[in-house]
Amino acid sequence: MLEVEGIHTYYGLSHILFDVSLRVEAGEVVCLLGRNGAGKTTTLKSVMGVTPPKRGRIRFNGEEIVGRPPHVLAQMGMGYVPDDRRIFPDLTVRENLEIAAKDPAGHRQWDRDRVYALFPALREKEPVKGGHLSGGEQKMLAIARALMGNPELLLLDEPMEGLAPLLVRALEEQVLKLKAISLTVLLAEQNVHSALRLSDRCYVIDDGHIRFQGSVLDLKENEEVRRRYLLV
Repeated sequence: MLEVEGIHTYYGLSHILFDVSLRVEAGEVVCLLGRNGAGKTTTLKSVMGVTPPKRGRIRFNGEEIVGRPPHVLAQMGMGYVPDDRRIFPDLTVRENLEIAAKDPAGHRQWDRDRVYALFPALREKEPVKGGHLSGGEQKMLAIARALMGNPELLLLDEPMEGLAPLLVRALEEQVLKLKAISLTVLLAEQNVHSALRLSDRCYVIDDGHIRFQGSVLDLKENEEVRRRYLLV
């Protein structure tokens, strides 16, 4: 579904990503692991068109997408949940969801009732403004809002960051439910243990370079990679 081939991405004159390649097959959950500043967020922004790469290729469902703006990629079937959530603080939970609703080609799968079934806490908070939600509730709302666009591919940037362990496990359960219905997910995460519980395959990025790719079992058995690049 997603093929990233040899991309180089810059912030101004600063070279951030170096020849990054990865792939995500339909129905997979693939994690991109790395420490702060390793290049995880820039990789997702490159895919979503927020920070387009200067070199390299990105294909979504076989179609070249480098240079296309984020709203076009959303219409094509990508959903993006940034690490800073970016919900609308002055809109209620319901309004945040309704503003993102999209019914692609009449095949809508996600609506308010379905996202409330996935995140029951949001149903209880439906009339509450986004800015008054807890950090965990805002992350749930950000994911639910992305699902309202009925994406084929969901990009999740650091969904576990800053959450208490109990909330991490609750969010893991929701991602596993998405996996069970074969929604394709690319997950950028620092929380190695959480990410490996959710994923089929993994990549490790450090200093803008992909340092490892393989199965979850491969990474669990590779102590050198985990110690050198993930501090675990």
